[in-house]
Amino acid sequence: MKTFHFITVNYFSAPYIEKLIDSLQSLASDRYRITVVNNSPADVGVAALLHKYPELTVIEAGGNLGFGGGCNLGIAAVYQQDPEALIWLINPDATLAPNAIDYVDQCLIHHPSLAILGTRIRDGEGQVWFHRGTFNPWLGCIDYYPGQPEIAADRPTVVPCRWVTGCSMILNLSQFDHCPGFDSAYFLYYEDNDFCERYFRQGYRIGVTQSVLVTHAVSSISSRNKAAKYQHQTYSRLRFLSLYGTKFALGLNLAAILGLIAFSLLRDRDRATGRWQGLRQFIQGVAHNKSEHSHGSKLNPQS
Repeated sequence: MKTFHFITVNYFSAPYIEKLIDSLQSLASDRYRITVVNNSPADVGVAALLHKYPELTVIEAGGNLGFGGGCNLGIAAVYQQDPEALIWLINPDATLAPNAIDYVDQCLIHHPSLAILGTRIRDGEGQVWFHRGTFNPWLGCIDYYPGQPEIAADRPTVVPCRWVTGCSMILNLSQFDHCPGFDSAYFLYYEDNDFCERYFRQGYRIGVTQSVLVTHAVSSISSRNKAAKYQHQTYSRLRFLSLYGTKFALGLNLAAILGLIAFSLLRDRDRATGRWQGLRQFIQGVAHNKSEHSHGSKLNPQS
């Protein structure tokens, strides 16, 4: 049986990672290894984790690379060791159910061609937070159907879907002919949507477990800086829609964001500021790309 390589990205979240490791150690399995990609070199909590859990592998990022950039370091390290391994990307503020590894094992036995497998996730209050991801490129709707009740099944069951959250994402490397990776242009938010959509369009199979296997303390880390959160969220959503949505979907979302900025100016200035900065970042990126394209066309005229 294959070993599960759990990869989590640390950004001043050592206390959460300790709870995550404890939940892994309570599993009825020893077929796992844990890698922490450290995006916060100044976090002394990582040294304390290594002291308590000497079996940990820590990869120093040298700075904050964002979620996708941090994951890429971990994925590349595992792929170099074993290009057919199972990688389980897991948020530091998440914990696993006792049957998680056995359940995923059975899912992959019954569906060996799955390349990307997500899990249903509950929040800290016991409500289902992530059910399955869908994407409508015509309208730009990106949904994950929270609040769905858990349905009992006779055996581990997988439901096909368009995308799964990076909070809990299993990569079956044996189904890839290369080392998969996130687009590093996304610092935070929608990098999992981009990852899945890119591989979905290439014909890779994506599914999500029917049972809830992970509990997630929703937004416990990303909400520390509200303005930064909404900047990354706004920019990343617009980038994703510019790549995979229709022009109508992008225009609709641009209009909606402008309306949200105006609405929240007097009610929540941090939120309005963050959204405005994200919108400006996206527009500047589009202008830069057009400028590069135009400059390249002048240097390389087509006959």
